[in-house]
Amino acid sequence: MTIAQIHKLNEKFQEKAIQLSEFIPSGTFVKATSELIRSSRKIDEQLVKLISTKNESDFHLTMDQLEDETDKTVFILDQLEIANSNQKISLINDFLYEGYHLMSVYSEWLHQIIDKKVKEKDSE
Repeated sequence: MTIAQIHKLNEKFQEKAIQLSEFIPSGTFVKATSELIRSSRKIDEQLVKLISTKNESDFHLTMDQLEDETDKTVFILDQLEIANSNQKISLINDFLYEGYHLMSVYSEWLHQIIDKKVKEKDSE
């Protein structure tokens, strides 16, 4: 998957979060989807930054920020999944699938970037 494809996947996730908050306009749910949108944008920005980092300290700082944001996102998705476990609303299930899929794509990319950085460092 390319960076452009990841950006599109992220945008699709954000659009679904907006649709979901319009469908279920409770304060708690709107807050959760707003936080998911904010985090997914931050993750997307940080991934691009991580790819272009030149020094090790910037790499580690950006990686820490990415880990924090992905942890927050997965936590919120997990909480939504628990809240929906009894009701099993298909729209929420579809949204959760999209969110978990997006996080798995980011995770895969992060592993590839780390592997590349390690190999670069080993070859020095």
